[in-house]
Amino acid sequence: MDLIIAVIQPSKLDDVKEALVKAGIQGLTVTGVKGFGRQKGRPLAFLGLYNMDRQPFTIDFIPKVRLEMVVPSDKTDEIVETIVKTAHTGKIGDGKVFVLPVARAVRIRTGETGIEALTPDKEESSV
Repeated sequence: MDLIIAVIQPSKLDDVKEALVKAGIQGLTVTGVKGFGRQKGRPLAFLGLYNMDRQPFTIDFIPKVRLEMVVPSDKTDEIVETIVKTAHTGKIGDGKVFVLPVARAVRIRTGETGIEALTPDKEESSV
């Protein structure tokens, strides 16, 4: 099992979620986050906003969306490719994808572990 963490543009969230569902993702956690990368924030001079020294205000942290999902290892490459393809705009700030191994997963309700903790059980499928 692998934990996939993707940080993407908020405007791409719906498209990425839809593509992930089509790829078979059955669970996803989404968090609104802020950060910066190579772009180091955005100057706001185009809005006419300047500080006392007549320098443009800069937003140091850019809003992003963080997606987290645990997937079977044999699906990792497909899911990463889906995220990259769908979130891509070609501009700085498109985001990053990280993959980490998961040593253990437990479904709290049933005590199921491993892959069984990630897949729906018969009760969940019939609801």
